[in-house]
Amino acid sequence: MSESPVAPPDDPRPYKCRVDVTFPTALHAKRASEVLSVDNEIGDKTARSFSLISAAAAATESAGEGAPYANNESVTDPDDLRVMRVHVEAAEARLLRVSMSTFYDLLNIVLKCFREFGDDDGN
Repeated sequence: MSESPVAPPDDPRPYKCRVDVTFPTALHAKRASEVLSVDNEIGDKTARSFSLISAAAAATESAGEGAPYANNESVTDPDDLRVMRVHVEAAEARLLRVSMSTFYDLLNIVLKCFREFGDDDGN
């Protein structure tokens, strides 16, 4: 059984996944993104990128209404950037699965640290 790519055949990483993780505050989203983006994927067969977007942009996009907040140009309040967007691309489906599994494991650790140690702002 062969796997069919979800992107053009000339795409070196045809398997793609996007995950939006909503945090209670923009500070939580920023800290999680900073912690998780430190390590790059090994090799060139997998790539991962992080960005912060507003909750309104994430909700609008998930509702299928397009991306009016692309690049957060309409977002003036940095406190609105509560959603960490993770985009992963891979050359093979199994590499995408491994990368996403690792991401979720690391995210779980970050969330446990937030819960265990709190924040500098008293939360």
